[in-house]
Amino acid sequence: MRRIVGLVLVGLGMFLLVLAPLARFYAYPKLAVAPYDQNTLTVLNGPGATVFDIASLSEIRTDLTTTAKTVGDLKASEDAPDGVTVWVNTSSTKDSKGVVRSRSIDRAAFDQNSGEAVNCCGEFYETVEGEQQPVRHEGLVFKFPFNTQKQTYQWWDTSLLKAVPIKFERVEDVNNVTTYKFVQTIEPTVTGTAKVPPALVGAKGSKPVKVERVYANERALWVEPRTGVVFDRVESQRSTLRYQGKDVITTTAVDTSYSDATIRSRIDKYEPLGNELNLVRNTVPLIALIAGLLLVVIGAALALTGRGRHVDDSGGGPRQDEPAPAGVA
Repeated sequence: MRRIVGLVLVGLGMFLLVLAPLARFYAYPKLAVAPYDQNTLTVLNGPGATVFDIASLSEIRTDLTTTAKTVGDLKASEDAPDGVTVWVNTSSTKDSKGVVRSRSIDRAAFDQNSGEAVNCCGEFYETVEGEQQPVRHEGLVFKFPFNTQKQTYQWWDTSLLKAVPIKFERVEDVNNVTTYKFVQTIEPTVTGTAKVPPALVGAKGSKPVKVERVYANERALWVEPRTGVVFDRVESQRSTLRYQGKDVITTTAVDTSYSDATIRSRIDKYEPLGNELNLVRNTVPLIALIAGLLLVVIGAALALTGRGRHVDDSGGGPRQDEPAPAGVA
């Protein structure tokens, strides 16, 4: 009986030893993928911003609110390479009077696990309605990789239309949830040129003068490392018009951050997924490995012990219920 129990334990232990790598290297990669049917709403608040008002040709102070909706393009994702999904982010920024100050559409394909941009599927960026600008996305566009590491990544910036290094800074809690804080610094960079009335920049004459558009940003992202989802975001954006090497007009100066409701909704949606991912990637494999080894050792010991006793009981001596051989008193 001990031998049978031992063999059963050995079999169960072997099953658990097989389960450990299956959970880590098969089940986890199947679970750790960005969805095709993404549908999220994000709100960023920018109180006390400075913007250049075209109507009055002057700088004004106002509160800005940016609303961004990110949805999955199911048709494009079906046609995309395996492991690639396509998302579209539509963003609109309004002032305190409801006037639209900027809008954009960013469509990009990316690897479902790593978050890295994949150049396919009709990617584009649009700031003027109906004028889609073909772009080649690079780096991380919408999210960080599953199992985010404490290292430097490349994060896509829509003003520069290129990826810029974003560095891990430290571990911080967001509403009691552990996150990795990443910081990206974009020094003042010329992004284009424009022609404006000379009086606007203090120049003489009547012909429009050429100015440079300059953009700078200090961006901080708080990333939930198991899912790679950004739980909080703070940016300090500065855009100016530069004439003859001097910044003469501020077109945008704003500090924005996720609304409290946005942070709560992201935590409510993605923290349970993070727990599930951790269970499949770490907890289940570790427990299965330890339990499997213990069961194999205990089962083998029981099987060998049971086998030894069986041999002793059926040894060469006569059984008590057998008659003694002839000639033996």
